[in-house]
Amino acid sequence: MPAAARGLAGFYVAFGVTLAGFVLASNVLGLAKLLHLRHRFWLLGGASAAIGTLAAIIAGPLLGAVPAPVIFLALTLTLLAAAAAFTTKLLGAYLGPVGLPIATLVLLTVGNATSGAVIGADLLPSAARAVSALLPPGAAVRAIRSLSYFGGAHATGPIVTLALWAVIAALLVALRPRLMRRAAVDG
Repeated sequence: MPAAARGLAGFYVAFGVTLAGFVLASNVLGLAKLLHLRHRFWLLGGASAAIGTLAAIIAGPLLGAVPAPVIFLALTLTLLAAAAAFTTKLLGAYLGPVGLPIATLVLLTVGNATSGAVIGADLLPSAARAVSALLPPGAAVRAIRSLSYFGGAHATGPIVTLALWAVIAALLVALRPRLMRRAAVDG
């Protein structure tokens, strides 16, 4: 029974880090007129690293709830925070006020519900199973489980998924000013 309880801890850590990344980006969206884009990127990246590292230390060595190696856990949780933060920033920047509810739906509601943490991913309905590993919370839960109980044997795919979410969202956010200038010239 203690192993099952610790297995659920990975879900709660992933949920908390996803929520923290979402809240971070929600606040950074409000700073658009005060901070240059590069400073907002530094804020998102630095705060994501802080969120991931702090969560790994608390869940790992401090509480002993997640038995993954703390360095790899911190990397995974940093990527999760960055994926959530940059994706939320992306949706907010491109879609305006409706971007935040969409980010909430994709990352927090669907992402956590389909993560496969509470019940195994194999027991999810087929539609949920199809998106489970592709969304950041599901990828993070898989990576945490792999790092905690299987020596990281299958952590590479989920970690790559998290990195792709973070990098692609960041690139699209970085390209937005250029796309807006091009649209203004063409329009």
